[in-house]
Amino acid sequence: MNGDLKTKAIRIAKALTEPRQISGLSSETEPLSLEQAYSIANRVRALMDRRPVGRKVGFTNRAIWPVYGVYQPIWGVVHSESLFSAVQPVKLSDYAEPRIEPEIVIGLGKTPKKGMSKRQLAGCVDWVAPGFEIVQSIYPNWKFSVADSIAAQGLHGCLVIGEKIPATNEVLDGLASVPLELRRDEEKIDTGKGENALGGPIEVLAHLVSIVSAEEALQEGELVTTGTLTDARPVFAGETWSACFGGVMSEKLSVRFV
Repeated sequence: MNGDLKTKAIRIAKALTEPRQISGLSSETEPLSLEQAYSIANRVRALMDRRPVGRKVGFTNRAIWPVYGVYQPIWGVVHSESLFSAVQPVKLSDYAEPRIEPEIVIGLGKTPKKGMSKRQLAGCVDWVAPGFEIVQSIYPNWKFSVADSIAAQGLHGCLVIGEKIPATNEVLDGLASVPLELRRDEEKIDTGKGENALGGPIEVLAHLVSIVSAEEALQEGELVTTGTLTDARPVFAGETWSACFGGVMSEKLSVRFV
């Protein structure tokens, strides 16, 4: 079985690097367990040899579960090579079937631990920021199982982060109520709210802390991008997308695609 997982990991790493699309790894006759999927994901990261800087949590927006046939959150790793500032254009040819997700990103100033209360977990957050995760699917037409999505690095492409806001009690208490408007070249495309991600970013952090193993536990200094507040929207070269956040995060974040 280990040899089979290694072969699958090599296949995914090559698809992500080129990039190109492949058929799913999991099928009705040969289902891939979540444990195997996370094991493959770890092997893919080792093969790609990138420096981790945080985590992405995906499928936290329950409203989009029926769209993708995935009915639970997943997580992956954000690495230094996939971290972009808002002034950098994003080259879409580096990704397979890219889509954009407006998200709230949190930065950890302390190490969160299992069993902490919601208030204690909030106390581990040092800053918050608006973000865009560019997600991708190495599986054609965004058709995959939950295990497939985990193995393919949680569908992570890159993360664009805006201005960091100090995580005061007022900011932390207001994250779930943060509204946003998503625009493409100034055309309103969608709206969302912080609570769309499992009830709010702190709830996402609590979920992540509860499911990662001791070996993969979150550490001080990591960032966590907490999941899309709208549906993931296809993006194309030549477009500029922006998200206008409100409430305690009165920020506008824009990204240009080339």
